[in-house]
Amino acid sequence: MNKCCLVVTSFVVVVCCLLSLLLWLFLTDVDEPKQLASCGGCHCIVDPTSPTAMCPTDVPRHDYTEEEITTLRLQRPVNPFNLECDPYDDENCHLSPSEVYTELGDTAVCGLLYNPLMVTSQEDMQSIFAPSDGGGVGLGSQFSAKNSDTRATCPNAPLDYVMASYPSREHALADGATVTHVGACGACSTTQDLAVYLSVPDLVNASKYCIKKSLLNQKETMKCFQGLGFSESCARMWIANGENTAQRCAIPCTAMELQNYNNNGAAPECSLNSCLACNAESSGSVFDKFAGRTRRRSGVLSTIARPCEESIIIDHGYACPYGTSGVAALQTP
Repeated sequence: MNKCCLVVTSFVVVVCCLLSLLLWLFLTDVDEPKQLASCGGCHCIVDPTSPTAMCPTDVPRHDYTEEEITTLRLQRPVNPFNLECDPYDDENCHLSPSEVYTELGDTAVCGLLYNPLMVTSQEDMQSIFAPSDGGGVGLGSQFSAKNSDTRATCPNAPLDYVMASYPSREHALADGATVTHVGACGACSTTQDLAVYLSVPDLVNASKYCIKKSLLNQKETMKCFQGLGFSESCARMWIANGENTAQRCAIPCTAMELQNYNNNGAAPECSLNSCLACNAESSGSVFDKFAGRTRRRSGVLSTIARPCEESIIIDHGYACPYGTSGVAALQTP
C-alpha cells in the first residue's frame, strides 16, 4: 500500500513539475517582432482560386513620419466612447455614451470632424448628435472652420475632433468629415489608438505579452496595454478580447506559442494559423462591434496577411497637414 502511494505521489509530482515548466516557458517566451506580412510577395492574399486575380498595385501607406504619429497621439476626441464592461461576458454591455449608429450596414464609416466648437454641456452634445434629414449624422454644420491651436510637432494641426458614424463614405464627406476607418465608431476609434496601430506593426506579439501578465496580475495587464499607447477603453477592449480568446482557444494558441508558428501559412493560400483562426471565429465580431477601429478597417498593414478584397486604402496624413487646411490626401475607405 505504501509503495502504491509512493508511486502515485511521484507521478503527481512529475506531472506538476512538467505543467509548471510548460507554464513557465509560456509566460517567459517572448517572440521577436515579425515583419509586415507578405503572401507570395504581395501585401495581401490574392484569391488562389481565381486565375486572373493579381496583387493590387495600390498598397496601404506605411511610411508615416514620427511627426504625423505624434500628432495623432496628442489629439483628443470631444466625445470618446467609454467601455466599462466586458462585452464577451455581459450581454447588456454597451459603450457610453451609447453609439446609436452601429446598425448602419456594411457601408458604414467612422468620420472625424476637426476643430469643433467648444461643447460645455450634455445638452449641447445631445443637440449635436441629432440626425440630419439627409441621412447623415448631421454634425458638420455644428463646427467652425477656424483652426485650433497648433502643436509644435505639426504646424496647423487641430487639437480636438468629434467622432461620428455615417451610413457611407459619401454621407461622411458631405458632412465635412474625414473618414478614419470603415465600420461604425467605437472604443478604439480615437487617433490615439490609431497611433498605436501605426507605430506597433506587430500587435500580435505585443498583445500576447500583455495578456500573459493577466495570469499574474490584472493591473499589470492594463498598464501593459496603456504602455503601448492605447486609450483606457481601447485597452480594456483588447484585454477582454485576449482573455476571451485565451479561454476559447487555449489549446491551439498554446501550441502556436510554444512552436512559434508564423501568423500565416505558405503561399498561395497563406491561411491563418489555428490560433488566429480561432480568435477570428470566437472573438472577431464582438471586437469589431465594440472597438470600431481595427487595423484592417483602418487600412493599416500588419504582420497578418489578409485577403486582398479586404484591403482598405486610407491615408491618415490628415492629422498633420503641414501648413495646409488639414484635408485628407486620400479619404477613400
